[in-house]
Amino acid sequence: MEIPYLEHFGFSEKPFGMSPDPSFYFESAEHKQAIDYLTFFIAQQEGFALIYGDVGSGKTTISRIFLNTLDRETYNTALILNPVADEAEFMKEVLSEYGAADIPDTKKELYDRLRHYLLEEFQKGKVNILLIDEAQLLSYDLLEFIRLLSNIETDKQKILHTVFFAQPEFLDKLKDPVMRHLSQRITVTYCIRPLTYAEVKAYINYRLFKAGARGTLEFHDRAMKLIHTASRGYPRLINYICDRCLLVLYARSSFTVDSHVVSKVIIEESIPLSTTKHTKDSRRLALRRPILTGGIIAVVIIGAAGYYFMITGAHRFFSPKATPPVKASGAPAVRVPTPAVQTPPPPGGTTPEVAPIKATTGTPAVKAPPKTDIVLKRVYVDKEAANVRLLPDINSARIGVIVKDEALKVIAEKTDRDKQKWYKIKLYEGREGWISETVVSEKMGNGNR
Repeated sequence: MEIPYLEHFGFSEKPFGMSPDPSFYFESAEHKQAIDYLTFFIAQQEGFALIYGDVGSGKTTISRIFLNTLDRETYNTALILNPVADEAEFMKEVLSEYGAADIPDTKKELYDRLRHYLLEEFQKGKVNILLIDEAQLLSYDLLEFIRLLSNIETDKQKILHTVFFAQPEFLDKLKDPVMRHLSQRITVTYCIRPLTYAEVKAYINYRLFKAGARGTLEFHDRAMKLIHTASRGYPRLINYICDRCLLVLYARSSFTVDSHVVSKVIIEESIPLSTTKHTKDSRRLALRRPILTGGIIAVVIIGAAGYYFMITGAHRFFSPKATPPVKASGAPAVRVPTPAVQTPPPPGGTTPEVAPIKATTGTPAVKAPPKTDIVLKRVYVDKEAANVRLLPDINSARIGVIVKDEALKVIAEKTDRDKQKWYKIKLYEGREGWISETVVSEKMGNGNR
């Protein structure tokens, strides 16, 4: 299927595909460490190893990269991608992956054939390696059967070396008392952790380079930070967000991914925010699913402008500057904008008809400046990312996401029924929204307050 944005950005292929592609492999510190552990495991010729990590952490990619590092003349390998099977189906798939011929049908014949094949390959000097992806899906019965397969051995060493690639819930299975015989035999265990922010930046740039980017496409640093926060550093989700961002740019005929584009994707794709450091309030704000609510925001009554000049210094943020007063001959100064100007009634009480003010000859008409919101104060986001809500309510719909240290102009304040203060801010594209005081600070870089 043709991908619409390839020609627009000058790519030779899709940079952020969802399928594991060894040609796009980015060697992060975690992935390199995982492969080093597997290399050690094979050198020690142990029975079982476990590589685990959350969804999208790169386990399948690591399994394929590891296989590609092995010499086919020395290692005999099988990779099982779908372990949902009974014992007979499992043995058929293993024999097929090994490339064995004459695969029987019955369970007894399959076991004898697999046992004979492994011994035969071992006698040829081959090392038999079995890799099982999505191992958390294995049934207890099949796990016990795989343990029994490891009993096929010589007096001195194992002839089958099995590596499980699994999600963290696999550990719960291993804690079950019935699995103690298997868990005791897993001698190498490694957990794949998410990419750091620096690695996310390098990962995105690397994949753009591999896809043939010509330099016109740019990801801003704030956009990278937001992608890191929303993806939690997991490559699969990074790919998903970046791919959607490119679609947005293609639709706009643009070449710049900024934080506004990433925010749009996060909102439209309902991607929750999650940061590595949470306070109780920020976790509640970031992870709770938004519930659309109706209603109209009450208008905040603002005091006299002169009071704010004196107390808050808000006049510093007014733009454009106020137009100087215009003086009419023989009349008091009139500030613009102004309602229709009326002259005092003459003696007798009759009010003359009001006429519009006309500019003098050769003087252009004075236009009123655009309406400017009164800025109460500035605040800065002090979390990795923060949600902006439609209403000052934790259950209100998200309408935007803002990254750490971004400066926000507060144009109104409100306290909800839980005594939580909210700030009304100007969002990008001229929209307005509300943000909780728990995710902002009045000083930049005050995240640990």
